[in-house]
Amino acid sequence: MAELKKKIVVVEDEADILELINMVLTNAGYEVHLCDNGRDALDLIKKVRPHLVILDLMLPGFDGQYIVKTMSETEELVDTSVMIVSALEDAEKALRGFVQVRDFCIKPFRTSVLLSKVKAIMGDAEN
Repeated sequence: MAELKKKIVVVEDEADILELINMVLTNAGYEVHLCDNGRDALDLIKKVRPHLVILDLMLPGFDGQYIVKTMSETEELVDTSVMIVSALEDAEKALRGFVQVRDFCIKPFRTSVLLSKVKAIMGDAEN
């Protein structure tokens, strides 16, 4: 029986980066759902119920910090892991207190680094 693919929601407003992350994760065998703004992100996350949310901080609509805070206060999302992908150097300081935030990837990033961090969070790291 085929193993169900692990689901990831990517919230990123820069189309090039969104497409790059989508390509890398899809090629790695994940089921990827894309969102390009903070307004629609929470609805998509609630609908998909992903294993991981890859989240930019600077987004149109709601920013990433608002999304993480809302997830931490929403019962069905409180256990969903989040990885922040941001060019903001202060991202780590701002979000360190949230248990869902499992890792950070500072832009610009290497796709190999992004993928290894995702695999580590998902429990898919190669030994």
